[in-house]
Amino acid sequence: MTDPVVIIGNGIAAVSAAEAFRENDRGTPVIILSGEPYYAYYRMWLSSLLGEPLDLDKLYIHKPEWYAELNIDVWLNCRAESLDTENCTVLSDNGKTIKYSKLLLANGSSPFIPPVAGNDLTGVFSIRSLDDVKKVNEYISDKENGIVVGGGVLGLEVAWSLANKGKKVSVIEGSPYILSKQVDETASHLLMALGEKAGINFVTNGKLTEIIGENGKVTSIQLEGKTMPAEFVVFSTGVRSNIGLVKNTPIKVGRGVQVNEYMQTSVENVYAAGDIAEYKGQVYGIWPVAREQGKTAGLNMAGKQVHYNEVVPSNYLKVFGVELYSVGDLCKDGKPFDSIKKLDKENNKYSIIFIRDSKPVGAVLFGDTKPAMKISKAIKSNLEIPEEIIRNNDFEGLLAMLQ
Repeated sequence: MTDPVVIIGNGIAAVSAAEAFRENDRGTPVIILSGEPYYAYYRMWLSSLLGEPLDLDKLYIHKPEWYAELNIDVWLNCRAESLDTENCTVLSDNGKTIKYSKLLLANGSSPFIPPVAGNDLTGVFSIRSLDDVKKVNEYISDKENGIVVGGGVLGLEVAWSLANKGKKVSVIEGSPYILSKQVDETASHLLMALGEKAGINFVTNGKLTEIIGENGKVTSIQLEGKTMPAEFVVFSTGVRSNIGLVKNTPIKVGRGVQVNEYMQTSVENVYAAGDIAEYKGQVYGIWPVAREQGKTAGLNMAGKQVHYNEVVPSNYLKVFGVELYSVGDLCKDGKPFDSIKKLDKENNKYSIIFIRDSKPVGAVLFGDTKPAMKISKAIKSNLEIPEEIIRNNDFEGLLAMLQ
């Protein structure tokens, strides 16, 4: 009997890989090792569950029956302890050694918690899993005053959820403006104004130096030159790939596990996808990329020779009563660029397309995200924009081209 395909991890990359593999190979056993007690779920919905009852059925990407129908064996509450790539085995934390024919590393990433004093106090959290949400919900049920450290996508979603539950929330962002990686300054200021209207306090250029507590519990935070009261703190300061598992193996790593266009690592029959994978020097850590990489890995593990269809990185956010979409390169490298933009401050609408060499490379859509897919396609296909449209800042003319 063929040794199984083993998938370490249980997020969207793992599920997409298992699905693509099964479409092309019905016979080889597939084992998924999940460190959590749950089947794969929509991780990007976690922040919206703060203060809410959890309904697992609605959260699952696929119901448990789906795995049974496809003969995919999911080992819940089971982590990989170590790998032996020479003998093609995985040792799990339940003491079992599994021999694999192909191995996919899809064990994701973990939150980065800055090494500030007091980060181990009770009432300090990060949110990466369902169990994290459960812990936060339990702790904050009788608390009022919270701090979110990090003004990126997840941090703002967390702040919005908490504010909707009647909590007093402050967001501490180290950069000069919120969402500094995902949008330009104009969009950021529009969003911050809406957040402030919703009762959220923002501190930009904020440097957290210490979390202060009494009896082991958070009571306040110390910024440079300012103390703020806090009953709980949620860190949303980025993630790091879970590369610890491959440290004593020949698998090459940088910031993540390095892969080629087939999602293969430097070791034969070992693949990686999602938040753990580093492709062309980048670890994206976003859902659409993880899904496509997982699918690519699954197809290649099934014997197809399929290149990764590179996803233009994008972010979608709905907070403070507004929708926001950003995609591609926002030209923050200081090199010259053109742009086509449209601003309607009164109605909180703003759109900007970033252009280099007459081609769109990135965009931010604020308040009206309907053209998102068309613009993304134009970026991916290297659409040539006529000089006249760029010169006249003709946003409608550009959209008409994309019909």
